[in-house]
Amino acid sequence: MATSGIVKTNVKYGSYFWVEWEISGSQDIANNRTTIAWSCGLHPEEQYYDNAVKMNAVTINGTKVYSGGTYSNITDYQDRTFASGTLTIPHNSDGSKNFTISAVSGWIYGNGDYYGEAKSFTLPTIPRASSVSCSSANIGSKATITINRASTSF
Repeated sequence: MATSGIVKTNVKYGSYFWVEWEISGSQDIANNRTTIAWSCGLHPEEQYYDNAVKMNAVTINGTKVYSGGTYSNITDYQDRTFASGTLTIPHNSDGSKNFTISAVSGWIYGNGDYYGEAKSFTLPTIPRASSVSCSSANIGSKATITINRASTSF
């Protein structure tokens, strides 16, 4: 299970695009969901000028979090964050959750296309309480009580 992760493109001349995430705060146990903080950008190993860099859209867990953009005047050789934010991801009824960051891609003038495969991550499972049900009960007859154990933590 992961509490953070990163997806990168291929590297050309030392440069690559990236998307990273980490759990933001604690998981929301009552509502069975996790909020992640995410960011995307470029690690440049060269100087890039006038409209020389384009990063394409980023989708996390089926939600487009970044629409893509074109950038220029990247001259400091430092990681450049193009966008960041938070995303709340609901878990499955048993508390488990896998999510995917879409393929990461971009283009740099003179270097061509960059591409990184989609990658899946597993969030820590949120323990869920067991549910209880009971068949119709009449005085003097047997009734069946069923406990649906949702987690070994309960």
